Amino acid sequence: MEDYTAEMIKDMAFSFCPQCGTAIIPNHKGRPRKFCSPECRSRWNNTHPKPENWKTVRSKICPVCGREFSYRHQYGLERKYCSRACANRGRGKEAKDAAVEY
Repeated sequence: MEDYTAEMIKDMAFSFCPQCGTAIIPNHKGRPRKFCSPECRSRWNNTHPKPENWKTVRSKICPVCGREFSYRHQYGLERKYCSRACANRGRGKEAKDAAVEY
């Protein structure tokens, strides 16, 4: 009976994945895991940005929706739009305006 209880406690989850809520069973080596998988960790980091940890934070106003957004300067490129949807709308509008001029 004691072996069964010890085995059950050893495999019991002590934390849960903040992204999907899955129970995380500890591996008892190194630091404790926070996420159940690398996919959940990546999804969490993409949906919960921390601008205070970025070296270069910049703010801009989206020309399509007028919303102010923050971004970090990467690869020598500046962001013009707040999201992919606004970028598609803005590029479509630019293409339509260019076609009218000809």
